[in-house]
Amino acid sequence: MAEPDDEIPKINPSEVETLIKKIEQTTLSEQDKRMITRLLRTLLYVVGLLQEKKVTLLRLKELVFGKKSEKMKRREGEKGEPEGEPERGVQEGGKGGGSQRPKNEHLEGTEGEKPERKPGHGRRPSSEYPGARKVHCRHQQLVSGSPCPSPSCRGKVYGERPHQFIQFTGQPAIQATQYEQEVVRCRECGAVYEAPLPEGVRAKKWDETADAQIAIERHAKYTPSYRTARTQEMCGVALPESVQSERCREVADALEPIYERMKKEAAQGKVFHIDDTPVRILELVKENKEKKQEKKEEEKKEEGKEKVKEKKGKGKKKKKEERVAIQTSGVVVKLRSGAKVALYFNGRQHAGENIEDIYQLRDPGLPPPMQMSDALACNFCGERERIVCKCLVHARRKFVEIRRIYPEASDYVLKQIGEIYQNEKQTAGMSDEERLAYHQEQSGPVMAELKQWMDEQVAGKKVEPNSSLGKAIDYFQSHYEGLSAYLRYAGAPLDNNACEQVLKPAVIIRKNSYGYKTSRGAKTGAIIQSVIQTCRLNGTNVWQYLVAALRRSAEVREKPEEFLPWNYKGEEERAKVARLAA
Repeated sequence: MAEPDDEIPKINPSEVETLIKKIEQTTLSEQDKRMITRLLRTLLYVVGLLQEKKVTLLRLKELVFGKKSEKMKRREGEKGEPEGEPERGVQEGGKGGGSQRPKNEHLEGTEGEKPERKPGHGRRPSSEYPGARKVHCRHQQLVSGSPCPSPSCRGKVYGERPHQFIQFTGQPAIQATQYEQEVVRCRECGAVYEAPLPEGVRAKKWDETADAQIAIERHAKYTPSYRTARTQEMCGVALPESVQSERCREVADALEPIYERMKKEAAQGKVFHIDDTPVRILELVKENKEKKQEKKEEEKKEEGKEKVKEKKGKGKKKKKEERVAIQTSGVVVKLRSGAKVALYFNGRQHAGENIEDIYQLRDPGLPPPMQMSDALACNFCGERERIVCKCLVHARRKFVEIRRIYPEASDYVLKQIGEIYQNEKQTAGMSDEERLAYHQEQSGPVMAELKQWMDEQVAGKKVEPNSSLGKAIDYFQSHYEGLSAYLRYAGAPLDNNACEQVLKPAVIIRKNSYGYKTSRGAKTGAIIQSVIQTCRLNGTNVWQYLVAALRRSAEVREKPEEFLPWNYKGEEERAKVARLAA
């Protein structure tokens, strides 16, 4: 009897394409033909990934069925094991055994679970609309002390708390007003006299409000330029993609002094969160293709040359490979004043190199900064002294991914980490020193117990080192010093969620549009996004801030420190301060 072949069966794509053509010639319905064609092409794609070993079974499962949430919920009264789920994973004797499995936790999205309804009616109070235009409506005849207008009443009316009514109105993103100025000419001297524009209207084609709106549409609402162009055309006000790009460039030029000042202020910060995400810059993508073609031509030329003679004693030197990766680096910095700065960098440099450039601006007299990121070595390049903090969520995710394979061990680790985050919630409002003391008392024993359990699993050979559970444990043990930094340093964060959230806009923009055309366009996006996200982190009204910064661009160039988002005061408050000073 022949032994079964463990190799993945090779499928000839040309044979599949021939089969697809035959199917198209059959009498099947068009819907059936499309379905069979899609299934065959999906099969080709999956087999190709498996043959090239570019995908794991877990990743393949996520591609086909989607990715489950990593969040855990507490549910009172849940008992026993989930139906139909066999016990696997941890051997007897460990703390991750059946008796130690947390029975009050489960993944979100479990079948049959009814989400709890949040209390409240869902309506928001008027105080949550600080950007709304306020209009005071007064009685024309009635004032406090006036007689009641009811004919059957002889009383008087008095003031009470005013009622609140909010009306929402809409309009196209950009509006245009066409002014027709009457012109007269003198028949004798030929002088031309043009009617003036209405009072308050400047002879400027692009108002600052239009530029601010275009920047917000692209970099805060993440709307691709072509979609905005189509919407504007349907509303009767054309706004081509090229014009939007030009206006965003003007906005970035006006905001660049603020961006540079933000980098200097960020360099003096206390906690730095950094991370990367891929980005497309067509100019650099073209360079990569040209370099690849040149490399192929050089390799063909070298094939015809003879090998280096041994008597020279020189081996063949390997050429240093040029970098081809293109990424957006996100940096979130917590300043000592409590303000937060968000910075973006688009290009070939990764986050570790970009943060090194920021450290060059740091005052040498300051203590070492705390840097939070994942465990990639490139994030900690350079010789700058720093306090290394590593993301606990990344370590937790390793166990979330294998929870279906090793339920007992994974549930034990997730329960322990969940207790640490429950302790973190209790530290809200505490100072950094109080938070450190609380974590040392409450979370320190939890981390120590978790580390001891992992050491026992490895030392007792209860876990196969090359298994997914063994690798997850090894990751936690290898980076334990960074993962537990919050137990030794005041103000050290638990995870890198702050940077992950700031990188979401870059990911959405990448998915909604093809990318940036040039490196200059990528820098324009980085400047505008940095200012907008910094406003968001500090609770600054983005619309008012951008309009004010664009209208006072001359002052921005001279004194950019006064226009930092966390220092910005609204125009109304600024006018009030000026009146009081006068």
